[in-house]
Amino acid sequence: MSTRVNPKLLQQCNEYGGVNVDACFNCGNCTAVCSMTTEEESFPRTLIRYAQVGMEDELLGSKELWLCYNCGECTETCPRQADPARFMMAARCYAITHYDISGISKLMCRSSVFSILFAIALLILFGGFMYTQTAEISTESLKLFEFIPYEFIHTAGLIAIVFLSVVGLIGIIRMIITVGRANNLSMKSFVSGEKMNWWGALWDAVAVQSLGQKRYRDDCVAEENVHGWYLSKWFVHAATMWGFLGLLAATILNWVFDVAGLKPTGTHVPIWYPVRLLGAIAGLLFIYGVTVLIIRRWRKTDAAHSNSRTSDWLFLVILWLAGVTGFIIEIALYLPDPPVWGYWMFLFHVAVSMELLLLLPFSKFAHSIYRIVALYIHALKPIPREEKELADPAGAAD
Repeated sequence: MSTRVNPKLLQQCNEYGGVNVDACFNCGNCTAVCSMTTEEESFPRTLIRYAQVGMEDELLGSKELWLCYNCGECTETCPRQADPARFMMAARCYAITHYDISGISKLMCRSSVFSILFAIALLILFGGFMYTQTAEISTESLKLFEFIPYEFIHTAGLIAIVFLSVVGLIGIIRMIITVGRANNLSMKSFVSGEKMNWWGALWDAVAVQSLGQKRYRDDCVAEENVHGWYLSKWFVHAATMWGFLGLLAATILNWVFDVAGLKPTGTHVPIWYPVRLLGAIAGLLFIYGVTVLIIRRWRKTDAAHSNSRTSDWLFLVILWLAGVTGFIIEIALYLPDPPVWGYWMFLFHVAVSMELLLLLPFSKFAHSIYRIVALYIHALKPIPREEKELADPAGAAD
């Protein structure tokens, strides 16, 4: 079967930030120094070559595109200053925009002006809309869900989640088709009865690689942890992810306990209340991880943090604002005299959080979801015939 090429692929990747890769003459130095390279996986030389010759399907369908953790060692040792690490970031951004049918992610990745104006417009829209729902401020205690009715926040949150789920699911399906096609996996194979290691692949992609950061810890060893493990790239990355998931879990549990009538009443809920304790620990982890990421990009501490698009900064700032404002509200709840500013901080926090949810499918955060999907697809393997026969002797005999 012939391969259809896209002669403008390299130019299109350059528009997302990979502006120096034209200088690459495919010497292979980046692959030689990359600690993630194996006999089956070549970083990032193969992907650069795909872009240079216009092999779009192969680029979008490659596992290596999502396995790279952007340590920057390839850029630091490139004899042509082609900046392979920056190309990998641009290629991932290109892939995200390819799966998004709305075109919003493309505008956010390619236009700094649009990214900033769009984020400000969303914040003003959400904040102004919620302001119309505000009630009289209570000075006895911080009655946040009377200031902005709980039912309103609950309904708005459900709408945002439904929107996020629909847009995200469309993107994931488009990715499954693209990556599956490049790896001889059709949609039929996903819904057929063929025996595959479905659960094993899921465990490896979600628990081992994504939550456990196994390859990041074991294989991506470019940095020297001279300042301690708590400043290692894998831990900072993991702290941000674990913190976000922990806050999400605390929010869901709080809602479940409220519906079940198990949630403690009153403003001053003890800190050792399991859901609040989970939220506090997760919040600290989250703020720590995002803060370190912002500082490293600001200081340009290494090649991985030296090239930042406006969309990168925008997403980190929104994450930081959502985490910090939420933590400030928690502190305000325990103050002896309820501060009036706590209500306005709450309004701002909810507006930022709603904006964050709606921007997830279009921002850099989307790559964390696509990474899991890619890892899962590539981990799928047919169960060996011997195991099939043990599981279904009758079917094997047929």
